[in-house]
Amino acid sequence: MPHHPTRLPAPPTADRRAFPFIDAIRGVASLVILAHHLLTYVPRTDETLAALPVIHHIVWWYGGLATQVFLVISGFVGGVSLARATPEAADLGRLLLVRYLRLALPAVATLLFAIVLYAIVPPSWAAFPLFDEISAPGVLAHVAFLQDVLGYPSLLAGFWYLSIDLQCNAVLSLLIIVQDAILRQMSGLSRSAPSRLAEGFAAVGLPMLVAVLSLFVWNGAVAHEIYATYFFGIVFLGTLAGLAVAGRIPPAIFWAYVASFAVAAGTAVVQSRPQLAVALVAGVAIYLLARRQPSGASPADSLPLLGWLGRISYSLFLVHYPTIWAVTSVARGIGGDTAAASWPSLVAAVAASLVAAVLLHRLVEVPTLAVVGRLKPLQAGAVSLSR
Repeated sequence: MPHHPTRLPAPPTADRRAFPFIDAIRGVASLVILAHHLLTYVPRTDETLAALPVIHHIVWWYGGLATQVFLVISGFVGGVSLARATPEAADLGRLLLVRYLRLALPAVATLLFAIVLYAIVPPSWAAFPLFDEISAPGVLAHVAFLQDVLGYPSLLAGFWYLSIDLQCNAVLSLLIIVQDAILRQMSGLSRSAPSRLAEGFAAVGLPMLVAVLSLFVWNGAVAHEIYATYFFGIVFLGTLAGLAVAGRIPPAIFWAYVASFAVAAGTAVVQSRPQLAVALVAGVAIYLLARRQPSGASPADSLPLLGWLGRISYSLFLVHYPTIWAVTSVARGIGGDTAAASWPSLVAAVAASLVAAVLLHRLVEVPTLAVVGRLKPLQAGAVSLSR
């Protein structure tokens, strides 16, 4: 009896709007990354925050791990989308174009913003180097999200993520398309309906195999750090969480992958790489929260500020680094390089980053969403840091 499990409709709760806590998590993660970069790059913050040594130490050492949370959220949103419909092979080119435009237009605007700031602020005022090296080919490589692959130094902190996001999107979509083609062929040979568990494993078997290879073979290998192979296992954890919450696969499949993920995370921790452990906690927490909030209710509803931060989180992720550089550099040039004078500059840098994020969101990100919304394939799932 032919059957096409990837065509099963998802229940209404699969709509990502049913999970408002996702925006709250995004908002918190974006602030943590901002604080991490503030403490990492701005000189003398250890003196400025001498009264808060524990907080300074934790954020300085571990704040960058918040990107692992974004990776898991990316997979979760993609899983929710895939539960509704599977991308067709004919959709792949348009899907990747949509994903590229969604990421690239705000990113290019941020890059231009940073270059303008770099030209305006006197070099002698610079609190820290904004660009290690800047050239026309390097800028073009960033526009194409190929800077790391082509060997150009990253111009702005966090831009590595954009390349990984696009690569993971392509890998997941391609694997799902191939998996669906295999299932179509196998369904014609099957004489009996498989169990729901077997059906679920069949639907995600190929991407799960690649994800396991990512966890145990490629993650931790320096040569893979600039490719999706390094991060795909993390993204896929979120994907399975989204599919399980949406009812597309049995929860047992998610927990089976969690078990293998825990083994890989334990091995990585022994190697002083806590990234997988952070991703594991984030993935399980998101799954449990989503299961407990099927109606869309969320503790974040009482904290609208977090929802607002979540909505501008992609813009904040992009624009905070050049904004921090400009504000602290101007403060240094005008007020001198003292710990006492840096307090106001740190506060101003955070405030200016939020303002810049709001402007980027309203002037570039929202119009971009409108453009890509008209291009988006009807049956395409997406893996994304942003919406």
